[in-house]
Amino acid sequence: MKTYARIDSEQVVEIITTDGDISEMFHPSITWVDVTSMEPEPVEGWSATNDSGEWILSPPVPYQPTHEEIRAANIARRNELLARAALAMAPLQDAVELGEATEAESALLTRWRQFRVAVSRVPLDAADPEWPAFPDPSYAMNTLPEQSA
Repeated sequence: MKTYARIDSEQVVEIITTDGDISEMFHPSITWVDVTSMEPEPVEGWSATNDSGEWILSPPVPYQPTHEEIRAANIARRNELLARAALAMAPLQDAVELGEATEAESALLTRWRQFRVAVSRVPLDAADPEWPAFPDPSYAMNTLPEQSA
């Protein structure tokens, strides 16, 4: 028994095992590569490159986002965090301005302001930036508006 990989558009699209003559089983325009002794055995989705008549099969390279995609995702995350902070801060700021804030509320407002500054300093070009943690995650979650269906 031999194992073959069918190649189409520089990709492994099928794996079969047979004891028949592969060249007689399929149309000659179909590219089959004997992978019987290949370790690890390739699977569908692997890349296939013909290097001077010799096929090189390898796992696909994971998608790498572009600089623009990374920046756009980070800007969206930053804006989401700043919006959550604004929702959490608004009633605290009102309480402070009205002179009705408790010490705990004033301290929490300060932590939210520090959070906002930390968020604004995150490098937007970094592939995997470290975002600051919410000063009070439960408070932030309770201030999110309801999502409509």
